[in-house]
Amino acid sequence: MINLKKAAVGCLAAAVCVFGTAALASEITYDADKYIAAQAHMDKPEQAETEDYRIADTEADNLLADGTNEDDPGIPETDPINYIDENSTITLPQDINLEQPHYDISFYSESLDFSVDIVQHEYFIDSMAKLEVYNSSGALVASDEKWVGGITDNITYHFDVPQYRLGESFKVRLVDGLNYLKYYDTVIHPGESFTVDTYAYTDNNGSFVAGNSFNFEGDAKHEKEICVYVNDELMELSPRARLVEGYTMIPIRQVAEAIGLDVYYDKDYDSVVCSVGDKEIIFNAGTTYCTFFGETYYTAYPTSYIDGSLYIPARPMAEAFGCTVDALDFGDHLDVVIGQSPIVEEYRSQEPVNREGIASSTPYLIWVSKPEYKVRVYLGEQYNWKLIKTFDCALGAWDTPTITGQFEYIEKLRSWDYPEYYVGPVMRFYNGYALHSTLLYYGGGEYDGRVGVNISHGCVRLHPDDINWMADMVPLGTKIYITE
Repeated sequence: MINLKKAAVGCLAAAVCVFGTAALASEITYDADKYIAAQAHMDKPEQAETEDYRIADTEADNLLADGTNEDDPGIPETDPINYIDENSTITLPQDINLEQPHYDISFYSESLDFSVDIVQHEYFIDSMAKLEVYNSSGALVASDEKWVGGITDNITYHFDVPQYRLGESFKVRLVDGLNYLKYYDTVIHPGESFTVDTYAYTDNNGSFVAGNSFNFEGDAKHEKEICVYVNDELMELSPRARLVEGYTMIPIRQVAEAIGLDVYYDKDYDSVVCSVGDKEIIFNAGTTYCTFFGETYYTAYPTSYIDGSLYIPARPMAEAFGCTVDALDFGDHLDVVIGQSPIVEEYRSQEPVNREGIASSTPYLIWVSKPEYKVRVYLGEQYNWKLIKTFDCALGAWDTPTITGQFEYIEKLRSWDYPEYYVGPVMRFYNGYALHSTLLYYGGGEYDGRVGVNISHGCVRLHPDDINWMADMVPLGTKIYITE
């Protein structure tokens, strides 16, 4: 058995010669626990002959690690003990190799670092992502939580843990705050854990690398984006659709109008009426109770206010009017596809402008029905015009009749002035023919406000409020359709 005192002196001398005293402490990381005791013994020379400190018999724990035994002549038992001062020089035995210490079993650390890249989503939910760290014995050694929100793309954790030897394994447990945590191909969810293995090695440049930092991927809590399609058109909803307790909730007005329904809010009852022709359904805020075509109906989730707007479950309203409804889950988003309503199509087919396929180069269409003395304004497109306004009008006198046919709105004028009255605004569509106001005094009021009669020189007259609305809303280029 090798005497500890001699072995320690030999190693210390080698370290001083090759690396210097500082290098011994920082670069050669041998089994520190055993050498603290050895150094304490060397500091007390008066005890050197009476106390027998011995080195462990295994090669891994032997300071020399040279395979020698007690008979090894490299450090004879009878050699005198040499105490080293800062000016000493010592010749090393040739069988001691200090160039390749066993880093993998002897380097220690007191920390772990995790970097988590956050998967990006449209709508984050603020949360606290909490992790716990357990050592190889199963003891909890550290925990921490970090805020995750809409501007987060990465979070980092630094854990101070009890000293451990690199090569030890730790378990990382996801407590909450993330949908999942991913390490290479291993994915865990809240309440689950995976193992990370620390490590150490010397790279090709001879540099020591300590492996106690790890990169993960985290999926933060978020609202699934919901894309709503109506009649094959993606809607730009504001406010957006939401997923609430598993139910797809949509802002009622925007979606109902896209289907082709008229929407009316009744503030007395805090309810919304959606209708086409004589068919209507009524949603009541704060309850599942509804009325569908005069019959009591209960939705699976109540009509609710979200961000100041009334929301309803997507399916009941659409299906009540005969629409198909498909929900397609793509993981990061949900597509809700609402088809055309046959009830709305049937109702609109009763409109002559749809039945006859009248087209316009703008989203608006104006129909003047001479037998009814009515002006109707539509919004939509060919075969799919929706009536939005109806006004009374006066037409050309019998000897100066209003022309018939399809025309284009070509000019907007402030007024046409006459000695005793004026008309305006003026929406001219063909030569001197136009839609304009009834006859007005310059000082205010109507000079001749009659409608529903044949009285003009061929133009179509409307009350001031009606023509003002049309002039403000209807763009140039709109089709003006006039029928007998």
